[in-house]
Amino acid sequence: MELVWSVKSAAFSPELDEGELVNPGLGGRKLAFFLKSALEERGVAVNQPRAEDWGWRLELRFEGRRFWAGCGAVAGESESFLVFLKPRRGLRGLLAGAVWRESFARLAAIIEGLLREHPQVRDLSEERA
Repeated sequence: MELVWSVKSAAFSPELDEGELVNPGLGGRKLAFFLKSALEERGVAVNQPRAEDWGWRLELRFEGRRFWAGCGAVAGESESFLVFLKPRRGLRGLLAGAVWRESFARLAAIIEGLLREHPQVRDLSEERA
């Protein structure tokens, strides 16, 4: 279970110091903080975005289940970003797959809606990984 969205936007351009926190030429911090704020407004518990080599990671809690999302700039492509969503589930989660899929689908719909509603996001596309 994983979803990946590709978006274009000038609103999330990498910040000057981001190259010190993630690999050079990557970013996504503004996008991660946008999603954090917007998801919290919709009742999703979200940690502070954390820098990774590839971009920014968000730990999410939704409907009692844990997920994580990633936000990153596409290297070499101006204004191009990826957002992905994955479940974080242990053995119990593996045994309750249908319940997880339902929560995953609802959370994915929220994230996609947030991206679609953003006035500066264009060329949104989704792919199943």
